[in-house]
Amino acid sequence: MKKSLFLFLMWLVFSGLMAQAPQSFKYQAVARNSEGAVLTNANIGLQMDIRQGSINGNTVYSETFSTTSNSAGIFNVNIGQGTPVSGNFADIDWGAGSYFLNVAMDVNGGTNYMDMGTTQLLSVPYSLYTGSIYVNYSNDTLYIGDQYVIISGGGGGGGSNTVTDYDGNIYQTVTIGNQTWLKENLRSLHYDDGTPIDSVWVYDDNESNASIWGRLYSWDAAMHGAASSNGNPSGVQGVCPDGWHMPSNAEFEQLMDFVGGTSVGGCALKAADDSYWTTPNDNNNSSGFSARGAGLRSGPGGQYSELKNIARFWSTTEDGNNSSLANHMNLMYQYCMVQISSIIGTKNTGYSIRCVKD
Repeated sequence: MKKSLFLFLMWLVFSGLMAQAPQSFKYQAVARNSEGAVLTNANIGLQMDIRQGSINGNTVYSETFSTTSNSAGIFNVNIGQGTPVSGNFADIDWGAGSYFLNVAMDVNGGTNYMDMGTTQLLSVPYSLYTGSIYVNYSNDTLYIGDQYVIISGGGGGGGSNTVTDYDGNIYQTVTIGNQTWLKENLRSLHYDDGTPIDSVWVYDDNESNASIWGRLYSWDAAMHGAASSNGNPSGVQGVCPDGWHMPSNAEFEQLMDFVGGTSVGGCALKAADDSYWTTPNDNNNSSGFSARGAGLRSGPGGQYSELKNIARFWSTTEDGNNSSLANHMNLMYQYCMVQISSIIGTKNTGYSIRCVKD
């Protein structure tokens, strides 16, 4: 029988902290029909089965949902909080092996489900499994169960949690793994040597936006004459304050790996305050990076767009095939994914800057 619905899984993320993992995890997807058209504002019936060991393994838990897609065809459910059919979600032993999620759907909102496929669960079960493990951080020491690790400079010691640029702007900082980042978008109008910065803008040319969203810079302005670099560290101070530098692709990749990777790390990097991002979103800012949807300025026309929808941060790394392009880290309000790309916008485009400590 020809399937009447095509389901595109976008991401699975867990909610909460390791030491307080809730008995659920989020599932978000886009519903499309067999021709690929998005099913908007549609009533949808779902049955979710969690299977152990393999895609055809025993079903340890099953539940149903009745939900509705939004105007973009997106629907959200919390696995573990549906109407139980069999099993007990809280009794699943996530440390006992691999688990798989089978999705079945009725596009008419009923219970005439059609099998849409089975996907292995990866990070989600392990985040739930850690809910029973002791986790504590004190005086630069992270305790996990009966093990510990010393994190030098992780916050237990002294030292400044702010940095000041040439113009006197003061920025909060955050340590994520072995990197320390500005916790705010750069607002500088001068390089650290006092030279005025060309090709720097504020959204809608409204100066009051600088304190909220930071400023937008062209790639050349951000680099301050330095050559492309993909080192770690990049070695390019560029537009950053003294003691700080512009991040390379490699440094963004290190950050992304630490917060969970490209598929789910974006929600950990984005500010959880909906004042800074379009809703609906699953932002949790568990990293403390606090990215805001600062939008962009398209060059050379100078049009501002995408406020609260996207955040793009220049890297020091040129596109390897096109010298008119450079890479940037890209975040979008509706996705938990985070990616490095050069395909949107030339070097004249105005993007945000986050500096990383030398």
